[in-house]
Amino acid sequence: MGKLPLSKMFSDSHIQFAKYLFVGGINFLFGLATYFICLRVLHLYYLVAFSLSWLIGVLLTYIINFVWIFKLQEKLNFKARLAKYVSIYIVSYLANVALLKLLTQLTHGDPFFLQFGIIPVVMLINFSGMKYWALK
Repeated sequence: MGKLPLSKMFSDSHIQFAKYLFVGGINFLFGLATYFICLRVLHLYYLVAFSLSWLIGVLLTYIINFVWIFKLQEKLNFKARLAKYVSIYIVSYLANVALLKLLTQLTHGDPFFLQFGIIPVVMLINFSGMKYWALK
């Protein structure tokens, strides 16, 4: 029995989500390193450290999402969807900061490690917003 092509086995949404997870993994590692450096080396307040790593990650992933994952028809017209893209990330940023602050205050835990538990929530907000609104 012959093998089905990848495009027949998985829908476009499944492939996009897999690519999104891959890019998210790269962004996670990059953001984690940035957050760690800001928090532990530069001794910035944890919300400032998170904010800097978040901003750099948004810029990095915007380019990758636009070009590779969602493959928009426009020839790299970044401005056309940038406001929507950034608004999704602002929503997820605010949710992340609120959860990080709440968990840090409630548990008195290390904000660096508490951030790991917040990532799945943020990832779902971002992917859904990108797929169904910002980059549609």
